[in-house]
Amino acid sequence: MTAPAPTLSSRVAQKAELYVAGAAFVVMLGVIIVNVFSRYLFSKSVLSAEEVAYMGFTWSTFAAVAWLYRTRALIAVDVFFGLLPHAVQRIAATVVDVALVAANVWFCWLAWVLASGGWIRKTPVLEIPYFWINLAPLLAFGLMAIYSAIHMVQDFRDRAARDRNHDAEMSRDSAL
Repeated sequence: MTAPAPTLSSRVAQKAELYVAGAAFVVMLGVIIVNVFSRYLFSKSVLSAEEVAYMGFTWSTFAAVAWLYRTRALIAVDVFFGLLPHAVQRIAATVVDVALVAANVWFCWLAWVLASGGWIRKTPVLEIPYFWINLAPLLAFGLMAIYSAIHMVQDFRDRAARDRNHDAEMSRDSAL
């Protein structure tokens, strides 16, 4: 029996961060291109180009990082981890998972403090509150805190299953 095909809304939800990152990147790139041609052809620049490009860069970066974190596509160094004994690997993996949850919750809090103060300060040309720019790291770290908790639970379940298999292999190998 095969699993039902994912609906359009579930496919969009699975890649929501990528869509936000892509749209923000396109806006950033488009504004920069328009500004370059405007300077070259008319010797005038678009006043708001820098602000819009900055917002696009911020949103594209943080949205993409949240997606990379969720899909575990960030770079990891496992060389030394693999050299550790099995019991030490389990302990180290648990410590890393707990540290990631704690760090992402802490960064989310700091991003909230940054964003909540953004209502006072506005961008110079468009006069957009910096809250809307600082909302990107708040959402990214909030998502990464949630993803960290999910990864920790998944890792705990996977480690428990691996431990059962490892123990079974050890008893099978020792029963010559």
